[in-house]
Amino acid sequence: MYLLACLSALFVPVMGDEKEAGLHFESIKDRPLKLRHFLATMPKGGDLHSHLSGAIYAESYLAWAAEDDKCINLSNLALTPGPCDASEDLKPVKDFYPGGPQDVDDLLVRVVDALSVRDYNLRGLSGHQQFFSTFSRFYQASAGRLGDMLAEVTGRAAQQNIGYLELMHSPGMIAASVEAERESDITKPYGERVSHSALRLIAEKAMLEIDEMEKGRSLLQSCQIRNEAKTGCRVTVRYLAQVIRTWKPEQVYAQTLLAFMLMEMDERVVGLNFVAPEDHPVSLRDYSTHMKFIQELSAEFKDSNQNIALHAGELTLGLVPPEYLGWHIRDAIEIAGAKRIGHGIDISYDPQMFATLAKMRQSDVAVEINLTSNEVILGVSGENHPISIYLEEDVPITISTDDEGVSRIDLTNEYLRAVRTYDLDYKTVKGISRNALQYSFLDGAALFQNPKNGVLATACSAGLPEDLSEASPCAAFISNNEKATKQWELEKSFDAFEDPF
Repeated sequence: MYLLACLSALFVPVMGDEKEAGLHFESIKDRPLKLRHFLATMPKGGDLHSHLSGAIYAESYLAWAAEDDKCINLSNLALTPGPCDASEDLKPVKDFYPGGPQDVDDLLVRVVDALSVRDYNLRGLSGHQQFFSTFSRFYQASAGRLGDMLAEVTGRAAQQNIGYLELMHSPGMIAASVEAERESDITKPYGERVSHSALRLIAEKAMLEIDEMEKGRSLLQSCQIRNEAKTGCRVTVRYLAQVIRTWKPEQVYAQTLLAFMLMEMDERVVGLNFVAPEDHPVSLRDYSTHMKFIQELSAEFKDSNQNIALHAGELTLGLVPPEYLGWHIRDAIEIAGAKRIGHGIDISYDPQMFATLAKMRQSDVAVEINLTSNEVILGVSGENHPISIYLEEDVPITISTDDEGVSRIDLTNEYLRAVRTYDLDYKTVKGISRNALQYSFLDGAALFQNPKNGVLATACSAGLPEDLSEASPCAAFISNNEKATKQWELEKSFDAFEDPF
């Protein structure tokens, strides 16, 4: 209970009847269904760690594959383009999805399981093996469906009262890797390693891809007509350019350079991240090299944003040899300048753990916590998960989904899991919700100087305005800063949420 007592002192209410909401919260903590409902309707600032392709449920991929006349390969249960040739074990998806009246097709069950981690533990597979095998199976179904994908994730967010998504997406990364294969030499000086002009052309095409994706989402959700919160139209979306780190060094370098170009050229691309299994032999071999790539390019692109979020420490003993544990998080922060760490599981293996935690606390480096993902992929949960260490050491955390479609969860489920497992109180949960915007890469200044104790920006020291049309320094400050605006909206949502209690 010492941890809980410490955490209760961290967060001070700014608006709304927080005390009464907290009392109700405590009364339903041991009632998971009521708690789920409470957390679903509670405002949640955002999800900062979500891979767009992994956020889509298998059933959506199957529906699009059926409409697009795609096939299932019966030998490996991967979706493929048509035409479907039975002699090659290719069956039309529309033949079994959605199926007929009262039809329960064994193939459909097996395919949904293959495209997600559903029931993986009943089939003699490790969660790690099953999780990472899904992406190549559903990849083909995403072709031409980026707008549908964006509509799905924003619509689901809206249903859970989530106001912001930072989605990891890889526009142009394959093309950048192909360009690096064609012509590159990373032993040369900066500017000569790969064709910058070719990569800028790729960046321009990637921006058009984002344009089309957002246009598709808007049409599907009728945002030009209704713009209602429940449709997902009011969920703000930004992107992290995700670099695939298991490829050759010159390809990873070209992708990283492309990411920085996108961050410079497109205000919607607010940061970068490195993805693919951290325990992959190439990821392990080249980890330090990758951190130096980011360090160098950050110096070259110093006039654009410097928003680095990195998967680091998504490792545990047994998954990799001990020598790979305990230093990835530190290098991500000290060399690559990471402002956020994704997962951060192996922190306890760091011989300088408390020094690293102190640096994270002092430098305001947040950790993106992915509870279900960590249990499925790494087998880490409960008291073996470092979430308690981060909270005890006052390192800011956010709660996120990682790949909600593959894991068959949502953000509410992750909040529920955190509360039930670690006995978090309402003030702590509310603070974590605030953190999602405080540590987002949205443009502009933040509303809080310190979100943990509710200290507002100097311009708002007299309190928050009821309306941004007010003639006050705080209203002007909020209106001129996108991040502060979203945070103000969150505080208004909490005020409305807490009022009935």
